[in-house]
Amino acid sequence: MHRVDEIIVYNDRPEALRETKIIVDVLKYLRTPQYLRKKIIPLKKTLKYAGILPPLQTPNHPQQVMLRQGEIREGLIEKLGRKYAQVNVGAKKLVKVKRRENIKVGDIVYVRILDESSFLGEIVDKNSVKYYLCFKISTCSSFKELFKRKWDFKIATSKYGRKVNEVLDLIKKIISRKSKVLIAFGAPKEGLYKIASRHGLNVEKIFDIVINTIPYQGIQVIRTEEAIHATLELISLLEASSANLV
Repeated sequence: MHRVDEIIVYNDRPEALRETKIIVDVLKYLRTPQYLRKKIIPLKKTLKYAGILPPLQTPNHPQQVMLRQGEIREGLIEKLGRKYAQVNVGAKKLVKVKRRENIKVGDIVYVRILDESSFLGEIVDKNSVKYYLCFKISTCSSFKELFKRKWDFKIATSKYGRKVNEVLDLIKKIISRKSKVLIAFGAPKEGLYKIASRHGLNVEKIFDIVINTIPYQGIQVIRTEEAIHATLELISLLEASSANLV
């Protein structure tokens, strides 16, 4: 909904590996187009009830079988020839594309439809797509590992942070200028301050800012999924406001 580029699931405790695997498996299942799920996702106990989850309806989840010229679909390479490859993009037939070097059967590629009637397309680089497709999923073995990656700006969310209304202008500037922004969330039973402390880290030092996006909460504990939605809704509004000012 909020065009998140990447979801990073970090393991806050060594004994939480099973929970981490469940979350990652479900997220990967959800982001995979329906027509590819049976082909690339094996049967797993972690996905026992995944079938009842609603579809994401992101652009990489086309709502119709019929192809449209110019649309981009996520596909699975199923056949390789000397000059061409055939890709499953959820249509009635495999789409024919010019073969690229280093591709092989089983690879996931993005295909732009050139001619829907002849099922002809071309492989394109995801970074060349001008609109949002879907998020990717990755993991970190620990909370500390999050900070080995390079971020333009790091935001921590906590009820002990600054009230969001006090830093609206600052956040607006950040999201309009920075390309890689990390927004970190804790767990219902243990917030970022406690998690960081267990890893020998200080939240105030490792993050650029700590904010409380629900400063007047009416409940004792806010669930992680509630905090995520509230925070991303705020970011989306500020992003839209910044775009209108440019």
